[in-house]
Amino acid sequence: MNIGLVRHFKVDCYTKMFMTSDDFNKWIKQYDDSDVIENKFEIGNIKWHKCFSSDLSRAIKTSKAIFRSEITRTPLLREVPIAPICKTNIKLPYVFWCVSGRLGWLFNHKSQIETKKDTIRRVNEFLDSIENEGDRNILIVCHGFFMNMLQKELKRRGFVGENVRKPKNGRLYLYKK
Repeated sequence: MNIGLVRHFKVDCYTKMFMTSDDFNKWIKQYDDSDVIENKFEIGNIKWHKCFSSDLSRAIKTSKAIFRSEITRTPLLREVPIAPICKTNIKLPYVFWCVSGRLGWLFNHKSQIETKKDTIRRVNEFLDSIENEGDRNILIVCHGFFMNMLQKELKRRGFVGENVRKPKNGRLYLYKK
């Protein structure tokens, strides 16, 4: 069985360098609603039997561009939500909001919408649901941070593949069992 992980194409969304917590929340909504910038995609020499995609528009647009058959959309593959770790009108660097939000997730801070335990549960629920696909080759289109969690669980389940910390947009990462 081959599993191909693909991070959605790059999102066409402007990011201000400094923002308040409200600005960051608005930016998240804008990012979720933005279009993608397609890039050349190498599908590899594998016949993909099935494609699963996050139900967010950037992943759906990517999956439609790279897979010509039916695509199964699922909220289980959505990006791990991120929220400001505190409420402030002080403009702080965009990077601060991203890093502090992910650290908040890691340490189960009350500001975050989803806990690490919830994310791991979603990863396992999805992988359990495709377990009975047998020897079929499955393409999965999702999101960067979620992809990190997904690849860790794939490796724990005996799949072999590249260890990717920061997945590139619109690139295939192959895992085999």
